[in-house]
Amino acid sequence: MIGSELPRWATNQRAHHVTLVGIKYLRASQDASGRRISLGSQRDEGDEFFDECGIVDAGEFCDNDLSASMYATEVREGYEQALEALRSGQANLLWTFDPSRAQRDLEVYVKLRRICIEMGAFWAYGGRIYDMTDPADRKTTARDALEAEGASDTLSGHVRRGVRKRAKSGQHAGPLPYGYARRFDPATGESMGQVIDWAQAKVVRRIVSWCLDGKALSWIARQLNEAGVPCARDRRWDVRLVRGLAAERQHEHEWQRLLARLSPEDAAVAQALVLRVADGESPKALAQELNRDGVPYVMASRWNETKVRNIALSKPAAGIRVHQAKPVVVKTTDESGETVQAPVQAQWKAIIKPDERTELVARFASGDRKHVRDGSRVKYFWSGIARCGVCEAGVGPREKSANGPIYRCPDGHVYRSRVLLDAWLLDQAMSQLERSDAATLFRLEAARGNTAAAVDEARVLRAELEGWKADAISGRVSRSSFIDIEAGLLERIAKAEREAERAALPPVLATVIGPDARRAFVALDRTAQREILRAIMRPRIYHTSRRLKGRLDTGTIDPGWLFTDPAPADSGQQSAAA
Repeated sequence: MIGSELPRWATNQRAHHVTLVGIKYLRASQDASGRRISLGSQRDEGDEFFDECGIVDAGEFCDNDLSASMYATEVREGYEQALEALRSGQANLLWTFDPSRAQRDLEVYVKLRRICIEMGAFWAYGGRIYDMTDPADRKTTARDALEAEGASDTLSGHVRRGVRKRAKSGQHAGPLPYGYARRFDPATGESMGQVIDWAQAKVVRRIVSWCLDGKALSWIARQLNEAGVPCARDRRWDVRLVRGLAAERQHEHEWQRLLARLSPEDAAVAQALVLRVADGESPKALAQELNRDGVPYVMASRWNETKVRNIALSKPAAGIRVHQAKPVVVKTTDESGETVQAPVQAQWKAIIKPDERTELVARFASGDRKHVRDGSRVKYFWSGIARCGVCEAGVGPREKSANGPIYRCPDGHVYRSRVLLDAWLLDQAMSQLERSDAATLFRLEAARGNTAAAVDEARVLRAELEGWKADAISGRVSRSSFIDIEAGLLERIAKAEREAERAALPPVLATVIGPDARRAFVALDRTAQREILRAIMRPRIYHTSRRLKGRLDTGTIDPGWLFTDPAPADSGQQSAAA
């Protein structure tokens, strides 16, 4: 079919003299149901246009439930593939239902226009074919693209106003918080608010009670795991989990180990999923489809310290409405008649009492529950210090292994012989400690200065907190406002104290640097040895496909030096460091 047979109303003059080979690009901004109804109607319209105009169909590309505005945060893989088809000459025409299906961002329009001009390609929408080498058509499409971007700005403004209005009224928004369930109108399907899920609420109360009793977060997590208590959003899919499985498939040995741990049904789900990702399907769309169809994630989640802490400090569970990660406050009048800022009244019942959450925030931020890195029972040099180069989790010891005692990532991404890794990394550490310029290398004086600055910052913040306390006592600040101010300052104080802790090198380090480093190091107990190792290096262990019997693949291990040479060392020192 040649271009001269096209209806003249549908295109300009140049398109009558070329054979048009077209691709269709289909996009829907919102499709929570995942049924792709909008994409289907666009496809029907495109097929009809191709038939009417005699355009050779070279395929289609789709992006479902993805925005095309300048506010979008996700890459539209289908659109990028469509542009590549134009750029490579696979097609010379791009069809979209209307200009906003291609983009609502002028920068993206300019990219499409440039490709079409360079390749002599066409853009079709709204029943017309536009020649992007024609100035008049470029002007028309530019005006349409500008209107599409303006409509996106207007829509975004309406959405933001609606979100702020819901926040100010205390209505719920966003993901369902742990401890609650949503009610929906059976006729309209609209949310009628969220109510307490009593089974989950009991878990929240147990966590809060344990934290107030001073139980360690690791102990709480262990109790919940041993009791088989499901985590928040347990077995639910999300983009991160889909991409994680796809990445795992790149390493055949680890992939087979993962499949061996799964049930046959879950293994089949994982296999099918990674194949669909490899075929170009969107991880976001796949996660939505699996959740909608009730397909559970292939592995159950486990409680850890972070998850326990997040539940204990949950703002929604304490009846605090949050917008953009901050508590929503409104102007109100206190008992004395003064106008003050107070948290908005949430439209759901709280599980955690305000006083309980305030106490927990203070405990966690003030350092009363600092994580104890090493206890008297520590046995191994690198457990928790060396990290997996794939997932960044700390490696831990494992005694029963076909390869003898090993260090292993919790998810099995990497593992190494404990004997060989201990020997090699310790030798690397000693080569640094034995240097004659070790005191300069580790910047002992500079570290003391950084520590002092961080300590001073924490002292200033604590003074500021005392000032707010005085205002609260005098009635110049409402009690509820002070609670939020105190929480924010305590978090900043905790951050400054953590920076001071990181900057402060252990005093014992000064006793083991120099030519006698090895002898001095061996004389220390394991806790002090680990304190030194942690202060100077953070090893990373990466995946390896080599299986070396009795040897270590050192090329896949990064010692992770925390200090670099302040100045070139002499040749002898360089040789020792190597």
